[in-house]
Amino acid sequence: MKGTIIRHLILKDLRLHRQQIYITLAAGAVALGVCQWGSEPALVVGSVWFFISLIMVGTMLPIGGIVNERKKQNLAFVMSLPVSSVQYTIAKIISTFGMFLAPWLTLVGAAILVIETRHIIPRGAIPMLLILAFMPLVAFWVMTAAALIGETEGWGIAANVACSSSYGLIWYFMTRNSALTAGMTKPAPVWNSAVLTVLGVEFALAAVLLGLTLYVQSRKQDFV
Repeated sequence: MKGTIIRHLILKDLRLHRQQIYITLAAGAVALGVCQWGSEPALVVGSVWFFISLIMVGTMLPIGGIVNERKKQNLAFVMSLPVSSVQYTIAKIISTFGMFLAPWLTLVGAAILVIETRHIIPRGAIPMLLILAFMPLVAFWVMTAAALIGETEGWGIAANVACSSSYGLIWYFMTRNSALTAGMTKPAPVWNSAVLTVLGVEFALAAVLLGLTLYVQSRKQDFV
């Protein structure tokens, strides 16, 4: 019974928000296509557009699937069904993260494939690509946690603003860290301690935010 309820909630979200996945995939594909021109302006425009597509889907899904559901008072109806707050949280995390992960994995995998096969960008850029690609993933978990735990539109908006305003600063400092950028022009990826540390911290942050969200939600008495 529990599995059936969770499955129905997940499928509901997929039906409502699948268009955002298609738009992200299309935008990312166009961005990678622009990079194929090989000129510096094309690489800059294509790269920026590529990461914007990842950032946008990581923003739209928590806001559209969690914040707006509460704002439009659809949550009250959902919680009137035989579903617990933990079941609802599990369903939301699976559906929202699944919808984010599908285009994220597809586009990041496609970008790595382009680097490996087209030789427009040195293979040494792959570690930095992954570091920068993990940032929208961490931001996604920040906004998802804020939307689920905060229970108000303000928390979701605040998390969105904080994450959106931090990208430029973090990218600036990341791309000027010699330990991270030293291997970008190399013919093969350089997995030094600095790269592995940053990737490990990003992964740990995402895991901590997931665990914190599940814990706080499981402790709530009044969910609606």
